Amino acid sequence: MAITTRSGSKSPVKKSSSKTNAATDSPQQNPLKHFILPKDTPTQSRFILLRHPRDPDAQRFLFCPEKGLYHFTKVSPPSADPRSLLFTPLEPDRAESHVADHLDQSQAATEASLSCEEGYVSKTAEFFVATPFDLAFIILPLVTGRNLFQPIDDLLEEHMRENKHLRYLLEHGRRMVEEAMSRFCDTIQAGDEQMFRFSEDKVLRMLIQKADAAMARGLPSTLEEKFVTRALEAPILSVKREDTTISAIKTKSNATAPDDEEDDESASEVFESQSSAASIAPSAVFSEASTATSVSTVVPETISPELLELQKRRTVLDFLLESYVPNAIADRIRARLAAKGSPIDFAPLDGHLSSLAALRAEALLSRSISDFSRKRGLEDDETAELRAEKKRKQEEEDKRKRLGESNGVRALKKVDVSGMKKMSDFFARKPAARVV
Repeated sequence: MAITTRSGSKSPVKKSSSKTNAATDSPQQNPLKHFILPKDTPTQSRFILLRHPRDPDAQRFLFCPEKGLYHFTKVSPPSADPRSLLFTPLEPDRAESHVADHLDQSQAATEASLSCEEGYVSKTAEFFVATPFDLAFIILPLVTGRNLFQPIDDLLEEHMRENKHLRYLLEHGRRMVEEAMSRFCDTIQAGDEQMFRFSEDKVLRMLIQKADAAMARGLPSTLEEKFVTRALEAPILSVKREDTTISAIKTKSNATAPDDEEDDESASEVFESQSSAASIAPSAVFSEASTATSVSTVVPETISPELLELQKRRTVLDFLLESYVPNAIADRIRARLAAKGSPIDFAPLDGHLSSLAALRAEALLSRSISDFSRKRGLEDDETAELRAEKKRKQEEEDKRKRLGESNGVRALKKVDVSGMKKMSDFFARKPAARVV
């Protein structure tokens, strides 16, 4: 009897398909990165890698010889709310109107649909926005250890040997680098060459100018609400008063009723002392009325504009020091701001903040003493809010996972598996046989 076998051409494994290669080379396997660049960016602009002043690792920047340096800020949706992006050359209406100018109506719809099909769908809705970055913050960490006047090439020579992108920056943007260094360095002219020396006074002056410019444009509402308004708000104190009233109820005995004068005298004797009240207990009964509690709220005073301006200035300076200035220089700048000879006098603000801290401690203590029902009377309210927010996010995540489950998975979870063997028990390795 003839033996029949499967044809090799029908095997889905041996024959490679072009669709498999196309799927492997799909852009979703290696997703594209999307950058939003400034308008009218010239072709001479380049992506370069420079070391951020607050990060030892190199980060991507965009350098334009005409407009300056740009840093890329990543914008992405929260993980609990997944999104995707669709990129198309033109909008459908605009594409149809654009094509209709050159083609007849029958071909316009076809061309418009083709132009939309040439778009790209990004699985993760992430993109990078080019934001202006001051070149002075890039050069600042490179020249802090030099106390002598030196040319710009000598100051950056060692760093340019390690980073070729920094050399490109100096070669194509030398004028911008010199202008940035002149804002935080002392300069002298030695012949045809300009020499630089690091100056902390100029660094402080540069930061104050940036803070003033940020305050003139206005702080973001969320930033001002959290770090300015709430920081200067005085706690609401409640003063609790208790008043106890005593009422005397006159009862007549079966004996002969006294006249009005005797009643007045006995009533006056009742209120004189508790001993006299006890002696005539058969004729008078005392009842203590319910305690009347009155709570008066101390309204916090309005914040003066001077304190608001000082708090805004300190907030902006702290943000600049934390985000763009190296730690060693930032600590020295903070010490200079706290000294007596500081260009900005923060003494009124410090006094107000210390008084607010004392009021908050007093309010917290009074609340913990008066309210015995609180299990966590000494706990900070912000910690409780953070815990509640974390719990809410966890509940949303669990709800999202439950919605993503199929009906079959939900049904399997309800099955009683007690007493059943696990799948791993069927694939366990048999024990080795003993040799007798």
